[in-house]
Amino acid sequence: MSKKIRTGIIGASINNGWASGTHIPAIQHLDEFELTAVGTSNMVSAKKSAEAFYADHGFDNMKELAQHPDVDMVVVSINVKEHYNAVKAVVPAGKPIYCEWPLGSNTEEALEMQEWVASAQLPNAIGLQARQTPAVQYVKDLLAEGYVGKVLSANLKISIDGMGGVGDKSTAYLYDRKVGGNLLTIVGGHNLDAFTYMLGDFTELSATTAQQFPEVELVDIQKVIKKTTDDQIMITGKLTNGAAASVHIQGGVKHQTGLTLEIFGDNGTIVLSAPASIQFGSHHLRGAGSTDNVLRELTIPDAYYSAPHSLYNDSGIVLNMAQAYRKFAKDIQEGTILAPTFADAVILHQLLDAVEKSAQTGERQYL
Repeated sequence: MSKKIRTGIIGASINNGWASGTHIPAIQHLDEFELTAVGTSNMVSAKKSAEAFYADHGFDNMKELAQHPDVDMVVVSINVKEHYNAVKAVVPAGKPIYCEWPLGSNTEEALEMQEWVASAQLPNAIGLQARQTPAVQYVKDLLAEGYVGKVLSANLKISIDGMGGVGDKSTAYLYDRKVGGNLLTIVGGHNLDAFTYMLGDFTELSATTAQQFPEVELVDIQKVIKKTTDDQIMITGKLTNGAAASVHIQGGVKHQTGLTLEIFGDNGTIVLSAPASIQFGSHHLRGAGSTDNVLRELTIPDAYYSAPHSLYNDSGIVLNMAQAYRKFAKDIQEGTILAPTFADAVILHQLLDAVEKSAQTGERQYL
C-alpha cells in the first residue's frame, strides 16, 4: 500500500450530493487518503465525475473499480438497496471497505455482508459517523466519569421536515419499506446508535409507530405515491445501566425543532441539542454537575478533535466524516478497531428489528 490510502468511491457522481458534500471533502482534508477512482452508473458520468474531483479513474463497473491496482480502499456511497450487491462485488478484491449506513436493506443482508468481511479478514467500517463527533464522544466520557452521577433517565426527541408527505423523485425510495431506507432506519438508526453509544444498550423496549401521511407528493414530477413507511416513532425502555429511556422521532414536521437529548442523573444534567439529525453536527452542549446551580455552556476540549485544524471551524458533517476516516485509516494501517464496523451495524439492525416487532405486535421486547 502506498503512503496514502488510495480510495475509490462507488457513488461519487457529481450528481450525488451526499458523496460530493461529505466523503470527498473529508478525504481532501486528510493526508492519509487520496481519491483515485470514482464509480457511477454509466461511463459518461464516471468520466465527468472523475475529472471534476481530480480522480485518475472513472468506472461504471463496481468490480473493476475494486480490483484496480490504484485502489487500496473502497467506499460504498449509493442507495441502500444497492449496498448488498456493491459489497459483494468489492469483497473478492480483498481491500478495506467503508459502507454507508444502513448496511443492508434488512438484517439478513447485513448479517451476510458482515460474514463476508469477517471471513476475508478485511478492515471494514460502517458510516455511523455520529460516534466520531466531538460532542458525542465528550458526553460519553462525561457520563463514564460520573459528571451527572447515576444516570436516572434519558430522553431523546428529534423532528425533521422530510420523510412526511412531500418529497421528490430522488427521495421516493425513502417511502418504500422494502428498500430499507426510511425514517426508522436512517434517522432512527443514526440517532439510536449515538444514543446507545453514549448511554449503553437497551435491555428492553416498547415501541409505537404511526403513519400520519399515507401518501407522498413528489413535487418535481407532480406525482402522488403510496407510502409504506412510518413518520412517527416512539420508543420507551430501560438501558443496561438501569436508566429509563424514551425516544421520539418524527418526520413531516412543518416547523421542526431539531434534536434535543436530555440526560438526568442523581447529581447532574446534560443537554445536547442540534438543528438536525445527530450525525450532521452543529451540536450545542450544556450541563450542570453536582456543584452547579444552573445549566452552563460546556466547551468541548481540543482533545476530542482529531480532524485537521482546517476543519475545526466546521461543526458539521464534514468534520465528523473526517474524524471517522482518520480512525479508519488507523484501523487499516495499524490493525486497530476504532471505527464502527459491520458487526456494529448488525447490532443496530437487530435493535431496529426489535422496535418494529414491538410496534407491530404490541409486545415488549427484551434484548
